[in-house]
Amino acid sequence: MRTNPIAAGINNASFSFTSKKDIKIIPSSKPSDLEKGVIRNLGINPSDTVIRKFANTETYVRINDDLRNKDVYLMPSSEQDVNEGIMEINLKADAAKRSGAKKVIAVLPNFPYARQERRSEAGEPVSARVVIDTMIASGVDEFITTDLHSSAIEGFAPSNHSFYHLSSLPLAIDYLNDKNLKDPVVVSPDEGGAKRAKKLADALGVKQATIQKTRIAHNSARALGLFGDVSGKDCIIYDDMIDTAGTISEASRLLKEKGANDIYILATHGLFNGNAYQKLENAPVKEVIVTNSVPLKPNAPVKIKQIDSSAQISGAILDISA
Repeated sequence: MRTNPIAAGINNASFSFTSKKDIKIIPSSKPSDLEKGVIRNLGINPSDTVIRKFANTETYVRINDDLRNKDVYLMPSSEQDVNEGIMEINLKADAAKRSGAKKVIAVLPNFPYARQERRSEAGEPVSARVVIDTMIASGVDEFITTDLHSSAIEGFAPSNHSFYHLSSLPLAIDYLNDKNLKDPVVVSPDEGGAKRAKKLADALGVKQATIQKTRIAHNSARALGLFGDVSGKDCIIYDDMIDTAGTISEASRLLKEKGANDIYILATHGLFNGNAYQKLENAPVKEVIVTNSVPLKPNAPVKIKQIDSSAQISGAILDISA
């Protein structure tokens, strides 16, 4: 496993490196702010690429650039359709390898199907494994990702197809240190995230609490109780992602019942599906903090704040192609 690059502390100003001519960036069909930031940081013009749809919805890709013996990076798309994004990555990877690319690296800050990394019931696939297998078969050699839902996913790739697994923790710590928090405590929304919460609590030098919950169905859980003291304290609910926001909204109400002061929600990936925005607007939460690994859907509440991770991604690219 490759770890966080020194570039975690790189600023957004400028980058210089000797292998610039050996790096190619294949842009997505719908560039996100994160992708634009990475390209701006690196100072590399993306390869001229045609991506369009046929009438029957099949995707067409053509890369108009010399990729021979180059490190080729496939950037994530802001397209909300996960399956469309996977297919676009696969086609770009195949096109790059057929054009003589030395190495193809898929930049997937929010790894698709990461929550389907194991079988919970008979008859289910291991979907995250399928995603990795199809991308490798299409020509992907390495992956850049951030805060995988389960680090076990890295084991699905053969030893010669490595993961560059970034942590958003340094970015989150910088952001939170600028806040004037009152006797803060880090709260895990469930027992499974307790280790993740402990890392943040230790880094901030604060105490930790854990919410006990039970899962009712997919994307549905209920908070049952709390281990730890939050009375009169600012709380930071820490998770890897926010999907429909049901669990964390209920968790915030439980914390208020237990006497919490201001409540912040911190996560790497802000999916905000369904009526998540409405739930968060109605929840007793002061701020919802996520990275820009996933583009925000329109009409986001003002309490949602994004941390830019483009410098961190750029640093990873520099490290891989050094």
